[in-house]
Amino acid sequence: MRIPLRRLMEILRFFLLFVTCTLISYGIITLLTAKLWSGNPYKEPNGNAVKVVKLINSPAPQDLDGYMARLQLFYLTGE
Repeated sequence: MRIPLRRLMEILRFFLLFVTCTLISYGIITLLTAKLWSGNPYKEPNGNAVKVVKLINSPAPQDLDGYMARLQLFYLTGE
């Protein structure tokens, strides 16, 4: 089965158009992402930062009640 040259050129043109549009879309999304979410979200905060969750202080590292309380807090808050 032979593919005519005209049909082959249409397929090639469609493929090139598809790749070009994909690259342009990727570039636009990358620029928007860099513009909207600039900066490192994990950097140390400036000013008077307050810790959200206070860990339970247990007197001994072998205290299982403290670990169970922390585990229960984890299951309740989901974080």
